[in-house]
Amino acid sequence: MVVEFFMSMNKRVSTRDHILLLLKTNGQMSTKQLQQKLGLSKMAVHRQMINLERDGFVQYILGRHQLGRPMHYYSLTQVGQKQFPSDDGKLAVELLIHFMIDEGEERLKAYFTRQQARFIDKNITNMQGKELPKRIAELARIQENNGFMAEWEQQDKEIYIIKQHNCPYLQIANRFDILCETELNGYRALLKADVERTECVARGSGHCIYVVRPAQELTE
Repeated sequence: MVVEFFMSMNKRVSTRDHILLLLKTNGQMSTKQLQQKLGLSKMAVHRQMINLERDGFVQYILGRHQLGRPMHYYSLTQVGQKQFPSDDGKLAVELLIHFMIDEGEERLKAYFTRQQARFIDKNITNMQGKELPKRIAELARIQENNGFMAEWEQQDKEIYIIKQHNCPYLQIANRFDILCETELNGYRALLKADVERTECVARGSGHCIYVVRPAQELTE
């Protein structure tokens, strides 16, 4: 999905970048899985992975295949993760300016709440007059542009999934739970729906996953 997004933007994706995108969106992948996704020979993939490992972008562990033969399983290193959008620096500077260490939790909460309120005000007009699936698609588009590598799908008749492969504010989110809480509240406000976060990058998951249901289920 993310690779297709870059293609749709007429951006040429090199094999090297394609591999990084695949590992970002799929997590750990075997050499064989990479071959299938890339349409390349085992030797071609092997050369790419040697170079990526040399440059510090990927790491691997050895695992057993069905027939008992060892296989390389690759994942991104911290250096590899940093190749994707991140706004930690900008937000960290704002935090230092507005909330020195002694400002306290309540002031910090108020700050993030104001930030999310501005996000809602900026985007609420794009949601008005749209059915829930179109509101979800719009939110995914907004967050894709904001660096979250977001996509969505309809899982059941009235169940939708928003998946975010990247967290631009990961270092901040790791430290302050309120950032994730205000994001969730912002999604509920924009979608006017029941939104539940079932996985979170800041809590060790490979993605942030939001399950969305129509709001009427809240009033049972």
